Parts: sequence; C-alpha cells; structure tokens
Amino acid sequence: MKKEKALLIFLLFLLFLSGLYIGAKNHVSGIEYIYQPSAQEFFPVTTGEIELPLPVPSSISTEKGQIRLDLEKIAVQRFFIIYSVVYGDQSHSAYHLYLTNLERLDLDKEGLGEIYLETETGEIIRPVAQLPVVKDFPEDQPLGWKIKVIAKFPYMPHRSTHSLVLYYLGEKFILSNISY
Repeated sequence: MKKEKALLIFLLFLLFLSGLYIGAKNHVSGIEYIYQPSAQEFFPVTTGEIELPLPVPSSISTEKGQIRLDLEKIAVQRFFIIYSVVYGDQSHSAYHLYLTNLERLDLDKEGLGEIYLETETGEIIRPVAQLPVVKDFPEDQPLGWKIKVIAKFPYMPHRSTHSLVLYYLGEKFILSNISY
C-alpha cells in the first residue's frame, strides 16, 4: 500500500512538473501574428511613384550644370588564355562610372561621346573597345535619370595618377586624381 501511494505521489509530481514545463515553454515562445498585405497592394510600383533620395557623390566626382559623373570603382581583370578559341589578351582595367541627372530628368544614352584617360605627362590612353558599355540603373526598373557606364582600358596592374575624360552631349567631364 505504501508503495502504491509513493508511486501515485511520484506520478502526480511528474505530471505537475510536465505541466510547469509546457506552460513555461508556451509563455516564452509566445505566438506573434504579423499582418502581411497581399501582393496586389505592392505592385505595380513605378519609379515615378517613389521619392528616392539623390545618391551621395563618390570621392572622385565632377558636376557640370545638373549632370554629375561619379567613379564607382576600377576593376583590373587579368585573363590567362590557355587552349582557347579566343585569340589575343583580353586583360583590361574597367572603369565603372555613374552619370546622374540631379534634376531627375531622363538621360540620353546616345549622348555619350568620346572617353579616354590622360596621364600627368599628357599621354592619351584610348579604350580597348570602341564604345563604353551603357546600362540602365537599376536594370530591373530603370530610373532614367541615372545610368552606369563601363569603359575598358588596356591592362595595367598599377597606373600612376591620371584623369578620365568623358564627353556627354558635347560637355567635357574630367575626373581628376585617379590612381590605383
């Protein structure tokens, strides 16, 4: 009889502890409901409906009127061609630039003109490709007032201080004191 009472008290004690554990677990993990509107409330959204702040100029930047040219980065690409159908060395230094209209008016992608590098000694370095690559920014929903320009110049692992010259709609933009 004492064994049965002891076993019954032990089982009630275990039941009590498991109830405390389950209650504490539910109390800590609490369920939180978050309202998620349907996709119809978000789309379609056009860039004209969003008031985006103007981007901050990069450390190497120039402005003419309401047009700004920024240097985003210089990517030095070195290719090693072994047993390839592609002939010639395609290594290059790619200058990634942003052209921005500060009044948020559409830019003319056809208005890009000549682009070249000018060294401190006055040497002119032409791009390896005839025309720079022009991309919408961003590519999925273009703003129109900002475009990305990528110009590829002959490969150089290190280039002393130089300037980049870009003509846009007849205006000459010069990015000075570039070195890498």
